[in-house]
Amino acid sequence: MATTPEDVRARRASAARAAREAAVRADRESRAALDELMQRPASERFAALEDGAPQLLPEHRLELLRSVRLPTGKTSPAARPVAGHASAWAVWRGRLPFQAGRLTRDALLAVCVLSALVVAWRRTPQALVEIQGDRDAPARWVMPDGGSVGDRLVAGRAYALMRQANGMAELRAWQPGVGYAAAQVPVGWLRTRVSPR
Repeated sequence: MATTPEDVRARRASAARAAREAAVRADRESRAALDELMQRPASERFAALEDGAPQLLPEHRLELLRSVRLPTGKTSPAARPVAGHASAWAVWRGRLPFQAGRLTRDALLAVCVLSALVVAWRRTPQALVEIQGDRDAPARWVMPDGGSVGDRLVAGRAYALMRQANGMAELRAWQPGVGYAAAQVPVGWLRTRVSPR
């Protein structure tokens, strides 16, 4: 037998009525369970909350949670009291074990940043210089491994002035395929290079 539109409407109305009755029944059972729990001590109410209180609807569960708390929003007096006036140092010292990882990470990061800055400062030239005259000057160029790669300063060529001390200047020049070579020469031989050539 074919289903008519009236049959469909009747079934929908019946299902809606059954759903409303089920919601009212669930609300009634949840309210009864809440009333029963409210008669118990706070510790038992809290234990019911820890179990999830499956027999309670969410709004009744929230009401049970509020009953465990004091009107000011603090936990029940059975909880351990907290000191009202600890110094900032005492609070920081108390949190120290929980901050050890963060403090260690921050200290390592600070050491890495400072090391990078020191290395960058030591390897950054102060200026570009060249010899004062138009003729080459004698100088011994030494590689970091101790090998020699040259015996003079070329006139008109720019050299990186790394540092000056006791009237001597440390120069550095790039040697293609080899690396940086360094030489010590008197400061009086040099002048700052005005413009690149």
